Amino acid sequence: MSKASDLLPQSAGYGVLVGVGAFFALFIIIATKLAKKHLNEDAQSTEMFMVANRSVGIGLTASCVYSSWTWATEILWPVTMVYLYGVQAAFWFGAGLAIQITLMSLLGIEAKKKIPAGHTSLEIVQLRYGRTGHILYTILCLINNIVSASSMILGAAGAISALCNGLHIVASTLLIPFGVLLYTAVGGLKSTFLTDYVHSLILLIIMTYILTASIQSEHIGGISGLYDKLVTKENAGELRYIEGNYKGSFLTGKSQGALFFGLIHSIGDMGLTVMDSSFWQKSFSADVKASVPGYLIAGGLIYANVWALGMVIGLGNVVLEDSPIFPTYPNKMTAFEVNSGFGLIYTIKALLGNGALGGLLLVLYLSVTSTFSAQLISVSSIISFDIYRTYIKPNANNKQLINVSHLGVVFFGFFAAGFSIMLHYAGVDMTWFGYFYAMLNCPGVIPMIFSITWKHQTKTAFIVSPILGIIGGLAVWLGTANALYGEVSIKSTGQQLPCLYGGLTALFVPGISTIIISLIKPANYDWNQMKSQSELIIVQDDGSSDNSIKEKSSTTNQTTTESGDLESIDPNTDKIIEKYRKIALFATIFVLLITWVVWPLPLYRDYIWSASFFKGNAVVGFIWLYLALLVIGVFPLWDGRHALTKVFRGVFKLNKDRVPTE
Repeated sequence: MSKASDLLPQSAGYGVLVGVGAFFALFIIIATKLAKKHLNEDAQSTEMFMVANRSVGIGLTASCVYSSWTWATEILWPVTMVYLYGVQAAFWFGAGLAIQITLMSLLGIEAKKKIPAGHTSLEIVQLRYGRTGHILYTILCLINNIVSASSMILGAAGAISALCNGLHIVASTLLIPFGVLLYTAVGGLKSTFLTDYVHSLILLIIMTYILTASIQSEHIGGISGLYDKLVTKENAGELRYIEGNYKGSFLTGKSQGALFFGLIHSIGDMGLTVMDSSFWQKSFSADVKASVPGYLIAGGLIYANVWALGMVIGLGNVVLEDSPIFPTYPNKMTAFEVNSGFGLIYTIKALLGNGALGGLLLVLYLSVTSTFSAQLISVSSIISFDIYRTYIKPNANNKQLINVSHLGVVFFGFFAAGFSIMLHYAGVDMTWFGYFYAMLNCPGVIPMIFSITWKHQTKTAFIVSPILGIIGGLAVWLGTANALYGEVSIKSTGQQLPCLYGGLTALFVPGISTIIISLIKPANYDWNQMKSQSELIIVQDDGSSDNSIKEKSSTTNQTTTESGDLESIDPNTDKIIEKYRKIALFATIFVLLITWVVWPLPLYRDYIWSASFFKGNAVVGFIWLYLALLVIGVFPLWDGRHALTKVFRGVFKLNKDRVPTE
């Protein structure tokens, strides 16, 4: 076990969990009031609370998507996987993140064309497939939200407790939602955009410092020093032999375990994006010219979170574990510590001391709260729009929906925390749960994609296929665990092959079955029907907010008439959307081919990386990290300069005597 006295005190954990949460809540309260006064943005409008008036620019969209895809487990897990399977695991982690975001850029622009007044992905289901399909997929999406939120809380709470001198994990778990509940309930989706930008900026600054300082540490000796230490230890037989790696080496692209991890991770991430209404909401919220560019920027830069981190800290963990400066010395890390991501904590402690641990604590808190806030908005929108308004009070007005949304935020926040506590006491760690959840969140993925892209999918296929996927995925998972390891237990069901086979079944059986069933008697859905029915999901302004949803929406380029009908105000909207559809489709195919074929497969051969090849990979990883800091940290300020200037002038009354111009 770690030397607790050498880590951070419990007070540091409470200070971040309570103090930083309260700070961001205050920040959002102030920002919301300024936006209402100077930008006419009112969080008490459902359109503002749910979809940010559909006016978010490229910079904020990119930073928000980037932040929402920067999980706490994403900071912890690369180190664990590189420690277990070698250097190539860092690459496969990134490959399992990039393709999903580019795919969502395509689905998002399709949704903006076909249901321009949409708030959630489930509204697409309701309009096309009716009550039965809507109820089923509401359940599937809520399961995905529970899995998403609890997995990130489970990983972050465990790491924060380990960081902070034994801070009780129950306290850590319950306090993580505290600040998020406050600012999400106050500011709605726009608050997540604002806080996500600040989160991303702070997180990238700290990560850039930690990784740069770590590689320059005297215990590492630069990129060349890290390579030399690994080679020396491997040649001396001081490092464990990795089964499935070429010559058992840490320094090879031919790693069966890393590849299996990449597949498992990527499969689960397909569910975490497509079945998560928050990623659809971000697209609905973005301006029509910002959605695809924002998503593609985030998808292109997401490697910055895992590549350099896995190579520097993950391999540093391997080199330093038997060193006296390592917190567990003279013992090796336990399986629980490895699978919970504690290698990141111990390695940073060994290299940089408690000051860097304080920065890491903040990084973990920011990463878990930014993604958790998106989950809160997602679930609150499902509760308010897809449950309350659809089945309880169809004529619900703006104020009633906002009240229900606030209650949904609070309810789900504490429910997810409680569910995470249950998982902890059931003996589930971060790695086991990260391997498992594909069986639950993937069965609806391909049918959901087809709901907005394939007019021939039938209602029967849409409903039956995910049920087959859930049953098949769980059966294959448990059956493989029993067949390969002779038992069904936490240990056997957390192995790679049962989770890989179960995840593949859960993802592709519904895809195959929905195609077969649909082709028996294909549907011929008219997309114009969905677009014309968009007016049914508009919430009429009841005077409870200062913003009427009848105001112009710059994203959809539409307005609402007195009768509630949608009318176009920009005849070029369809041309703009069509252009971005082509860009998104090309980008999705390109990223898939590059990250899963062209780049990694030539490396899967009998080859131990040379010093120059290793150095080149590490340098590219650092370039990616600094590029992300520049683009995510600076570009949103430039992109939003007009709004910032307007608020600044309003606050300091610099435009008081100016004469308005036409």
